[in-house]
Amino acid sequence: MNRFHGARLVPLAVLAAAAAVPATTFVAAPAAATTSYTVTDLGSLGFGGTVGSGINATGQVTGYSYLSTLVPTPSCPPVYGNTKKTCVEHPWHAFSYSNGQMTDLGTLGGNFSTGSAINLSGWVVGASTTSNGGSDAFVWNGKKMVDLGKLAPLSGSESWASGINDSGQVVGGTWAAGDVEHAFLYSNGTMTGLPEPSFTNGSACEAMSINNAGQIAGVCAATSGDTHLVLWQNGAVSDLGVVVAPGTNPPGVPAVSLNNNGQIAGTVRVNGTSEGFLYANGTHTNLGSFLAASINDNGVMVGGPSIDSGGTVQDLNTLIPAGSAPQIQNATAINDNGQIVADGLLLTPS
Repeated sequence: MNRFHGARLVPLAVLAAAAAVPATTFVAAPAAATTSYTVTDLGSLGFGGTVGSGINATGQVTGYSYLSTLVPTPSCPPVYGNTKKTCVEHPWHAFSYSNGQMTDLGTLGGNFSTGSAINLSGWVVGASTTSNGGSDAFVWNGKKMVDLGKLAPLSGSESWASGINDSGQVVGGTWAAGDVEHAFLYSNGTMTGLPEPSFTNGSACEAMSINNAGQIAGVCAATSGDTHLVLWQNGAVSDLGVVVAPGTNPPGVPAVSLNNNGQIAGTVRVNGTSEGFLYANGTHTNLGSFLAASINDNGVMVGGPSIDSGGTVQDLNTLIPAGSAPQIQNATAINDNGQIVADGLLLTPS
């Protein structure tokens, strides 16, 4: 099973509204926030549901969006006892958004794809279903979607890409039936498995973020049942400590973000609830209900409907003009200029 994320191609529960949102500016009152944002709707690929997941330094965005077309779905609940009823659904595709234009990145032969991260060159990584019913990690190099394959000898497995740096190095995970997750680094056309800490004893690891220094952050599961934050650099792996204790049900680490200063922010699921964390200078800080999804080089974090700047947490919905956008629920990425991807919106500091 996929221990950390669950299925890589299942869309987030909350989608942005389809209505276009004009870019507007809001000036906060002196007693309120020091930063306000203009709001831009990312648009859609036809059906209206869009979720952004990554942003680069120039404000290009990736994520996934629903198409207006319909495709058969393999699982269809019986309706009034008719077990042969054919069900259909709207597929979703990875996209690249730049200068007001959303580009459909297509798939690797299947009906679905998602974009996870985008680098300074506009290259996008993520996962896509394939023509044989599996799913593979991909990199879109500005011209085409390239299948990154899987770690040998895990034939028949699935793979997914979670992060890319400005040098084009890609990280992610791969999994096969009867096996566990393994973290990988894809560089110069080759996918290589990352070393695992001794405490895993063949258990699961996943690489989730890579910075421009080539440091990689991720998580590994110990045989004792706990989950550790780990850092890969210079071909070695370091244990940064437990982020999910044994006995949690179900355990999970849905987000880990690494900035260029070596700070790591993320979110863990513990016994049905979620909480954020920050790792910096060798110290773990529990962020409580602030569910960190992304951290920039200034140490500013976003997650859920909130932004954390220097320990001050604010609701992003109070920093945009009232009525200018649907209720923000999931901020997923922030760049060093302070631009934020939240649901299907791009927020730009005014």
